[in-house]
Amino acid sequence: MPELRPKRIMVFCLSGLGDAILASAALAALAARPDQFRLTLLTMFRSVKEYLDDQQFTPDVRLIQFLGMSKWNIFHHAWPLRKEQFDVSVLPYAMNRLGYNLMSRVVGARYRIGFRYQRQFIINAPALNQCVIDEDPSLHAVQENLRWASVLCNTGVDALPDEFSYRIHPSAVTAADAYLKEHKLDQAAPLIGIHAACNSLKNQHCRCWPPIRLGEFIRRFREQTPGARFILFEGPSDQQMNEAVVVAAGPASGDIVVAKMLPLRLVAALVKRCHLFLSNDSGMMHTAAACKVPCASIFGPTNPAWVRPWKTQNIIVSRQLPCSPCFYYSSRPLVCPAHLDFACVRDIAVDDVLNAVQQLLAQTHVHAIPVQT
Repeated sequence: MPELRPKRIMVFCLSGLGDAILASAALAALAARPDQFRLTLLTMFRSVKEYLDDQQFTPDVRLIQFLGMSKWNIFHHAWPLRKEQFDVSVLPYAMNRLGYNLMSRVVGARYRIGFRYQRQFIINAPALNQCVIDEDPSLHAVQENLRWASVLCNTGVDALPDEFSYRIHPSAVTAADAYLKEHKLDQAAPLIGIHAACNSLKNQHCRCWPPIRLGEFIRRFREQTPGARFILFEGPSDQQMNEAVVVAAGPASGDIVVAKMLPLRLVAALVKRCHLFLSNDSGMMHTAAACKVPCASIFGPTNPAWVRPWKTQNIIVSRQLPCSPCFYYSSRPLVCPAHLDFACVRDIAVDDVLNAVQQLLAQTHVHAIPVQT
């Protein structure tokens, strides 16, 4: 009797880092069955490739930088993948663009898995897939991804572990120790990690808390807890926002360190050393959640039921306006349907964020140095 070979599975990880982390429990479920599955992971972002490489789901992580390519060039890069004759291709949640379904069809796996989203449920052409999973708006993105993993594993969703995966490379731990010591952050009480921005594609920057309010938060928090220190993480498009935050925070004696353009491995190792992480709904928030760092998360138009910090202590700060959350997964840019210029996030009070941070620090028993009177 011939030996059964593992199924070759292509998983398209073409969205950003946050979505890759949200799919990590599903990827880990397949990686734990090497006798059944041989994984190939395809991404178009270097940061996502670095993350996937470090998680050791598979040695076969590929980078093709589709972003900015013409349709012809995308087709030119995708077509040769047909020769590898994948058994299954998967479009994880929430890869909801028509182009993703077309690419999966071009690659030509014998069995294709994708989602049918509540919005644009026809135009995205989910029928290009043999297994179509209907989006369930009551579920977190982690749970949505475990649904396709359960199809492949032939088991119930509840039988699969639902923990994030975030292995931090040992060299990054050493580098983080050196970085914290160099910037006099190793004795901070508390050390607050902050990400002021988020992905700017499709107007997603509109879900960010204004930098002037974030700067005011830092200024007032340092008055309450002079031992606090802040790491302000900065990616390729974050410089302008971070500069506005630092200006709004006012003069201080080196309590804000702007971590500019650091390698992802070092970023994750530094996030893991923070006592608390403050951010908008972003990939960095999911990095902090995966590292089990308590999260104070600012939500406006997006839905915390779908993307709240997963399995770590967290407090969601939101105005809970009647019109929010208004975000849904579609290819259209983010707009404010209530014509309030995203007041749901713009007008979140500094006091609300201060209270959330102090509450989380108290819950986690982090010693904060009180103001001397």
